[in-house]
Amino acid sequence: MKLKINSGTENKFYLIFLIVTTVLLVVFFTSKLWMYDDEPIMQTPFNTEIVGLDQTTLKLNRWEYNPEKELMEVSIETIHTGSDIVKPTFTFSAKERDKPEGFPVKVVYKDDTNIVVQIKNVPETYRIIGLFVFEHRDKKILESEARERTIEIEGSLDQDDGEEKLKLPKPSEKVLIGDYRKIKINSNLILKDAIGYQAENIQREIKEIEKQIKVISDEKIPLQKELVKSLAKEIERINSDLEYQTEEEKQESEIEIRSKQEAIEEAKKEQGELEDAVKKLMEKREKLLQKLETVSGSHEKDEEDIEKNTESVNQKSDRKDEVKNEKSKSESEKVEDNKEKNKEKNKEKNKSDKSSKEVKENKKSE
Repeated sequence: MKLKINSGTENKFYLIFLIVTTVLLVVFFTSKLWMYDDEPIMQTPFNTEIVGLDQTTLKLNRWEYNPEKELMEVSIETIHTGSDIVKPTFTFSAKERDKPEGFPVKVVYKDDTNIVVQIKNVPETYRIIGLFVFEHRDKKILESEARERTIEIEGSLDQDDGEEKLKLPKPSEKVLIGDYRKIKINSNLILKDAIGYQAENIQREIKEIEKQIKVISDEKIPLQKELVKSLAKEIERINSDLEYQTEEEKQESEIEIRSKQEAIEEAKKEQGELEDAVKKLMEKREKLLQKLETVSGSHEKDEEDIEKNTESVNQKSDRKDEVKNEKSKSESEKVEDNKEKNKEKNKEKNKSDKSSKEVKENKKSE
């Protein structure tokens, strides 16, 4: 009896143990989805100039993730701020924080200032991703700088061993950090063609210009106008008090009035410059819209050409099938005609044989 009670108690204990273990595992592996993460956000700021490379200032424009495809896409703007005549080139690598293995990285688009890279095989459980940007300066420029440094330190280069003594620096690097709390989820993220990425960059540039126009028109210009009004009121107040002031006070008031008048002129000048900046930005926006229309039109034309080529190929294929069928039909008709002709020939032959046989029989009977 005791044995049965102990056995039942043990079964309950194992069952409870399994349930608790399962719950703890589920909580552990799904905590990222529902629990509050109190760790500080480590995301590299977007649309902000990032220094750290020798010749280039970076700007992180976009960082997206497709969990279904385990695919990340990062858009970076490169601004050449160094003195090198030849712009540097870039290579990339990526890895998760505190993990030794890296992820495959591929440059899918590149123009004069923009680079788009894709990071593959990123599991949905990732937390912090580091994208390493390596800046490769022109080798000839590096060799020239190395020679100059060696001459400054040693006084001269050995004519035989000079090339071997040159020590070129390693490529400078900058790490862009992606935090899962700031990376955008995009389930439609796929590899686009060059025109698609180009159109995307133009649209982003248009949005940035529109933001600048809004800030200048809605904030900076009204601020200068308000400053002019405020200074004008203060000048008016000082003038109204002049008749009640001593000579010494009047001199101080006149100096203050001149200072405020100069400030008004500076504010008006600043307002004029801001208005000119808005005009230039509007003009640039118009040009970018035209460029976007051209690029989009070219893209649509390419798609139409592809469709036309596909239709043409299909039509040619259908035509070939029709010709083949007609040919096959014609050949079969020819065969049928030949059969009919053979039948007629056989009939004629049979008639001829029969008549000759009858003639022979008649002769024989005679």
